[in-house]
Amino acid sequence: GRDGHDDIMAAIDDILQGDFDEEDIETAAMNARETPEIAVVRKHVQRLLVQNGGDCPIAQLEADLEQEIPRELMTSGRFFVDEARGFIGLPGELFSRHIEQPSYKAWAVEDEYWSHGQEVLKAGLDFTSEQRFRDLFEDWMAKREELRRLTRRMVGVRPGSAARLASRGKEMPAMTPAETDLLKASCKALRTLQTSEAPWVPLAGLLEDPSVRRWRNAALRDGTPYWEWLALRLGEDLHLATDGRDLLVHR
Repeated sequence: GRDGHDDIMAAIDDILQGDFDEEDIETAAMNARETPEIAVVRKHVQRLLVQNGGDCPIAQLEADLEQEIPRELMTSGRFFVDEARGFIGLPGELFSRHIEQPSYKAWAVEDEYWSHGQEVLKAGLDFTSEQRFRDLFEDWMAKREELRRLTRRMVGVRPGSAARLASRGKEMPAMTPAETDLLKASCKALRTLQTSEAPWVPLAGLLEDPSVRRWRNAALRDGTPYWEWLALRLGEDLHLATDGRDLLVHR
């Protein structure tokens, strides 16, 4: 309905507010070279790409944009462009930050929410410590509001807790041919990026790989986050962490 659409658009605005202008030296230099007109189009394209899950057919994006994407933007390095397939997407870093990380953060908070809920239930059966039960319950409700805020920002599939994620992994159907190709591409990219000095690979690095992006689009049409699919398909062989800026992958 319209209310749902408005919620999604508000979530996208929350995600984009200031984040795309978080500048490192290279980004600042790129922004300084942009004309005001190009900067407006770039931000509009970024907003549409977030709305479409990070990648989009060029023709569809131009229809939504109501103009052709300036060649200057297509060749600027600010976007992931696959002209052979007619796709444009967010670069790996922004894809990870705006498409993948919100669901990962929500997953972590939901796991805490379920664990905290068990503590609330136990405290509720201890009738000698009413204040402890009330304190735990208030903390639990605060965690619920945090989870509500995070899932509102996700604009996509909401992940489950760690326990339910593990259970879902056991129930996963056999991989489709596209998933098999995505797994091969992901493992190859991970091996290429991993070194003895840097064994943890930023998810953004995997999302810069053309084969990963190509097969991700083909395999994950239901909106499953890439990090979650990796965790489900690789199970205990995969380790995930965060450095506060990006998800880190180790196998």
